[in-house]
Amino acid sequence: MTIDELVNAAKFTVLIGKNGAGKSTLLRSLNAGDRPHIKYVSPERGGTLKYDPNVDNNINSNEAWLKQTRQTNRFEQFRQQSAAQFRNLETAVLREIEKEAEKRADSTYTFDVILEQINELLPAIRMIRNDKGGFSVQTKSGQPLDEANISSGESELIALAIEVLVFSRQSMANKMLLLDEPDVHLHPDLQQRFTSFVETVAVAHDLRVVIATHSTAIIGAFSKSADLQIVPISKRDQSDFATFSRSGVCEEILPIFGAHPLSTAFNRSPIVLVEGDDDRRVLEQVIRSGGGRFALAPCVVGSVTELSDWEDWLNRFLPVLYDTPKAFSLRDLDDAQEADINDLDHVRRIRLNCYAVENLLLSDQVLTAHGFSADAFRTALQARVERIPDHKYTGALRALVDDFENRRTRNIKDVRNILVAELGSNKPWEVLLGQLIAAEVATVNLSEHSIQTYLGPKAMTYLFH
Repeated sequence: MTIDELVNAAKFTVLIGKNGAGKSTLLRSLNAGDRPHIKYVSPERGGTLKYDPNVDNNINSNEAWLKQTRQTNRFEQFRQQSAAQFRNLETAVLREIEKEAEKRADSTYTFDVILEQINELLPAIRMIRNDKGGFSVQTKSGQPLDEANISSGESELIALAIEVLVFSRQSMANKMLLLDEPDVHLHPDLQQRFTSFVETVAVAHDLRVVIATHSTAIIGAFSKSADLQIVPISKRDQSDFATFSRSGVCEEILPIFGAHPLSTAFNRSPIVLVEGDDDRRVLEQVIRSGGGRFALAPCVVGSVTELSDWEDWLNRFLPVLYDTPKAFSLRDLDDAQEADINDLDHVRRIRLNCYAVENLLLSDQVLTAHGFSADAFRTALQARVERIPDHKYTGALRALVDDFENRRTRNIKDVRNILVAELGSNKPWEVLLGQLIAAEVATVNLSEHSIQTYLGPKAMTYLFH
């Protein structure tokens, strides 16, 4: 598949990859040659939002000037170019109203409506038209603001919005907008606003958009209905392109990467896929109680089948995002005969050495911490069975009492809250376990019913070391 075929496969294409992987090179290759229907916005956009008549003259006297000056990663007069194009935007909108009877008949549809689309992106300032055909900027309270005092992020938003709106009104078929790192200088909230803006304009004016970015905030900002494909780029001469959609996997995993997945945060706190919220809450409590000893980012999957899909997703795409890709998955033992499970290239797969995480409630350390030996706690449970014979979970509790020596591998989900009550704790069971795991795993304890044995050697080695 060629790059042209790739980007024509969806309305929105997001290229992700490490610095130097070749994302910008691919975008510029799309823009090469005589392709007036394609607009490339370079990644390093310098200058100030000030009207410059020399820039305006260059734009009007040489149709190729804009394209030629933007074929590099940085152009120092980018924002001056955007400011000059504001006049073109106003002219295009007024002609649009003049030509289209429906808009001409709508007295509420004016250029100020279009200007308001830009202002909605700006939380602290706003643009207003001036009598010279350009614009000025003021605070929300109406105080004039010199262009030198506009923040880099605000300047970026205004310049990019003008570029998008001007291009959207050009009369040509198959328009394609190439945005190279539009997240530069933008807080994640502003990245999301801008992405939603781009999606709205692209749908309304029928243009394709290709974005090269490091930002998962941009990916996450597209609507669920967007025709979006995400393309990992791993090397400059790449010709084989894999794509994926923003699935349920992405919805859960991308926020863990953070606003910038090439940051070191992920490598400090690698993702741990878990089957359910119970496991996540226990791990989160371990992290909180560990005093900085445990750096993990638990992410709920939902089922063992889904867990395999997520493991495959991470194994495939983490190398595109990180120099040292690693992730973990943690699954229950359930009815498996042994805890051993093979790893993937970049995902360490771990199976607990007990039926499920709540079985740790019956470990020796938990019982001891609440003043019980194993025999004493079994006796307490037996007394409850005799005291409350008609409780709906008494049968499950009686089965546990009768097979207490095998408590590590029994399914005790139905009675876990009863166990906490009999222990005499007023804490949620996930908090109780998380605190004791954090307190106990630093010691070596290989007894049959220790926390360490229930977690298993692989979990102890890679998650709780």
